[in-house]
Amino acid sequence: MVHLAEQLEVTRPLLRGVSADVPRARLIAPTTRAEFPHRPDRRFLSESIPLFFIGRNKFGLWVAREAEGRAGGTFLLKRSALRFAAKYSAPAGCATMLLNDRFELDVQNQGNPLIVALEGIMRMIGRQRRGAAAHAAAVAMGGYQRGGRS
Repeated sequence: MVHLAEQLEVTRPLLRGVSADVPRARLIAPTTRAEFPHRPDRRFLSESIPLFFIGRNKFGLWVAREAEGRAGGTFLLKRSALRFAAKYSAPAGCATMLLNDRFELDVQNQGNPLIVALEGIMRMIGRQRRGAAAHAAAVAMGGYQRGGRS
């Protein structure tokens, strides 16, 4: 069972690989500073243990971001994001916090370089779809006629 970090009652130190599920992370734009959940109290998670946020972006790709903003990456698979967090924090390990809401990576992408290209293609397709939808709406409203604008 997964509990919010604030609800955990721990009588012994947490072990490596601890994970919490957080329902309300704010959606952010890639150019703004993220407002991620607060780090769990040091009674529950030692400040010496790195914390990674894991979640999805607006395209459904997996994002891993270190809580302090020192590292992050975008990945096709969830296990790749988790592996990135484990590799970055090796040999000591890290804690992960899975975010339910979508968020964008706001640090340099150190993840899969092919995903960066894929994300660019997805953005381009999204712009083309929005343009086509606007054109279709204008045609439906009579704003365009065959052969040009009326």
